[in-house]
Amino acid sequence: MAKPKFYLEPRPAENGKQAINMFYSFNGQRLQYYTGIRIEVKYFRPECNTSDVIKPIKSTAPFATQNNKKLAEMALDAVSIECNAKGENLTAKFVKEQLDLIYKPKIKAVKQLTEPEINHTFVTFFEQIIKDTICGKRLISVGKNNGSRYTRNAYKNYGITLSAVKRYMKYMGITTLPFETINKEFYENFRFYCYNIENKEKSTFGSYIKDIKTVMSESNAPGFKTKDYIIPSYEADTLYLTVEQINQISILDLSDKTKFHIHTKGDEVFKIGYPTLDKVRDLFLIGCYTGLRFSDFNTLDIQSIDGDFIKIKQIKTGSRVTIPIMNKLRPVLSKYSDNLPTISNQKFNDYIKIVAQLAGLTQTRKTTNTKGNIENEDIQPLYSLVTSHCCRRSYATNMFKAGVPPMFIMSATGHKTETSFLKYIRANNDDKAKLLAQTLQKLGL
Repeated sequence: MAKPKFYLEPRPAENGKQAINMFYSFNGQRLQYYTGIRIEVKYFRPECNTSDVIKPIKSTAPFATQNNKKLAEMALDAVSIECNAKGENLTAKFVKEQLDLIYKPKIKAVKQLTEPEINHTFVTFFEQIIKDTICGKRLISVGKNNGSRYTRNAYKNYGITLSAVKRYMKYMGITTLPFETINKEFYENFRFYCYNIENKEKSTFGSYIKDIKTVMSESNAPGFKTKDYIIPSYEADTLYLTVEQINQISILDLSDKTKFHIHTKGDEVFKIGYPTLDKVRDLFLIGCYTGLRFSDFNTLDIQSIDGDFIKIKQIKTGSRVTIPIMNKLRPVLSKYSDNLPTISNQKFNDYIKIVAQLAGLTQTRKTTNTKGNIENEDIQPLYSLVTSHCCRRSYATNMFKAGVPPMFIMSATGHKTETSFLKYIRANNDDKAKLLAQTLQKLGL
């Protein structure tokens, strides 16, 4: 019985490779069949047609093993189809069709139920972005985290911005926002609403505009002018605590488990036990002595402690940082052999104010804000201003004022540039001048 043979197509393709065709003669019929394999001529072995041992493709060729196996199976299938065919079916066309069913199956069009095409508005597209971000369909597309999922904070902030837009729509009596209406007029009206109706700060409005620009950029809506959407500049008046003030919180005696503090919030009154306040105080100290963000020090586990260092991957940025453990932090960490305390950010900010008040941080402080796009001044007791973000600013500022080089502090905080770091810390010109004087003195200059 004749067996199929393999030959190279005489005409090479543009890439220099030539197709391998299978030829099979039977019952007065001659089948020429393209195998779907292309190789360089140097890898083909014509002697394969006169030997049962020699394979068509040399072993040095890419994917030689897989392709030789495919050719051998194809030859056996051709013979099998020919042997099993009867009467008028025994034609080259029939064998080719049967081989195609095995090696070149055609996918039949299957009518599928698909979601109807949505003609998105700005709001529906924004809602879709949030859904895709939450489920992981939408991924980070730039930077070193390219291909990674967005953090929970990212889609939480999107939701906050979308809620503000919907409140604006209700105020304006608008039922829909086509993409073409997201123009300079919308920007100005929305800015007026945020500042004059909701009395928002510059930072809040700036966050809204940043998200709106992101949505419009991803929508590819024509006519959107990003230059019309200006994010206002501002300098946050965020508090930091001095080393002495942190020490006051550190030495506060909260050991009596029977004691509690009466906490009033709105019309509600709560009893906050000292054990709870003690854990909040410990979390605060961990933040002050490491420079970690709340999201990081609130989820810190014992496994992140490696000898004299804390090694973690920052939740917000995805960057890995290694932070030396201060001597002042060791007594705090030693209280927890298993799990470190954890609490919601809202409760932490409520309770740390109580701790700061009990620690005696009652001096008044002048603060400024930009609510309604107007600089406002206010006088408040220091303890009422203490929040989770004080920890990170306190760490960076106190380390800088102690003379630690910025590049070393930045390795712990995760700041990428010295410019952004110097804007972040709370050191005035006098502090910087004193630090320079100390450095000059050490150098004998």
